[in-house]
Amino acid sequence: MNNIYIYLGAYILLLIIISFIISRKQTKEDFLISGRNRPGWQILASKFAGAIGVGYFITYTGFAYEYGFGVFAMLIGIVLGYFTFAYWASPKIYEHSKKNKFYTMGDFVYHKTKSRFTLKLTNIVSSLILFSWLLIGIVGGGKIIADIGLLSYSWAVILTSLVVLSYIYLAGFKAVIITDVIQSIIIGILLIIVTFSIIGSESIPELLSVQTGNTDIITAIGFLLFGLLSLFSFINMYQLSYAAKSKRKLKHGLGMSVIPILIVAFFLLLIGLFMAKNVSGLDSGLVFTEALKNFLPSSILPLAIVLFFAGIMSSADTNVYGISSHYALSKRELKNPISTTRKSIFILMAIVTIIALIFSDIIDVSIVTGAISLTLSFPMIYLLLNKNNKGRFIGSVIGGLIGFIGALIYFGPEPILAIPILLGSLVGLLFKSKTKEKDLGVEFKF
Repeated sequence: MNNIYIYLGAYILLLIIISFIISRKQTKEDFLISGRNRPGWQILASKFAGAIGVGYFITYTGFAYEYGFGVFAMLIGIVLGYFTFAYWASPKIYEHSKKNKFYTMGDFVYHKTKSRFTLKLTNIVSSLILFSWLLIGIVGGGKIIADIGLLSYSWAVILTSLVVLSYIYLAGFKAVIITDVIQSIIIGILLIIVTFSIIGSESIPELLSVQTGNTDIITAIGFLLFGLLSLFSFINMYQLSYAAKSKRKLKHGLGMSVIPILIVAFFLLLIGLFMAKNVSGLDSGLVFTEALKNFLPSSILPLAIVLFFAGIMSSADTNVYGISSHYALSKRELKNPISTTRKSIFILMAIVTIIALIFSDIIDVSIVTGAISLTLSFPMIYLLLNKNNKGRFIGSVIGGLIGFIGALIYFGPEPILAIPILLGSLVGLLFKSKTKEKDLGVEFKF
């Protein structure tokens, strides 16, 4: 058990030291948007680390346990979604940001619609989406660590929040990207070790032939649509586009990040199928935890703990900075944007910690969060198609939200939620604004 604390302490200390070193030499642009000079390999590592959190571990093993190869509908969508965003959307976003110095997702929307309302609407909805994913990651990680017996759930949540707060507070978005590089390497190596330690001598071809529950066509379509379109609603996709050094490095960095994400998904599929073969009747939200508790050799446990904390923090830091910066930088005429962002980070982590201490049911929440992640997809795609009518944009956002609420009440937390949300967004695009809003003016440079 002492080895666990040594490994974990060394890992946490490494993150804080790196952030402290970064903070001593950074500029405002470094803190706010990582200097707008990130190379492609850092974009790749940051996107990979941000996408692979503890919520991803829990959800994918749970889906694999329940649906088996049905999760490949989502993976196909993810591949298509990443390539579409990387090679079609991100160059457009980069070009506009290069000229206008964007910081938030709403800045891009304002540039297209010239509406302060759409800027605020975008930043609020996109922040709510990230807030949901942030809770899933911290709650899921805290539960796993508590189940293993390292810390109580409460202390696991508090420790995670304090560490994330420390290094983002010091160095902002640059710390997020640089620490993501380290965490992506740790996650990749340790997940391979943990996976093969769990499945042991099991034959991979035999695991891939394990029969699980069937995936109906509606569920498969829901998975596919989420994988394909959800990226357009995520703050970090836009902030990484703003932070890239060049268009070419951005495209290849985002596009190639799907490769390690798919590799991780394959390992989680193996764990889910292994559990389906050996343990029946599990709640899908407990599959990953039960695999660790019952099948992971005790000698590997210290490495697994570091993996969990890396998974929690790699996605949490991205989400925390995204939400905090979107709140702080939505304000006009900021005298000290770094100070305002730091205050927002502190307040957000306090709120998240309090809510996480009373939160539950990761899988259902993951489905609901995945569904609401689609509410900005069609509105943002509309703008990326060089359209700019604020009425259509607002109508599409509201239509998606109405579709989400109605479908959640009628269907409950099911993958089918994706379809009514997207239909509502499409219908909302019909509402065209007839009058042009006066350009209120906004300065994005600090």
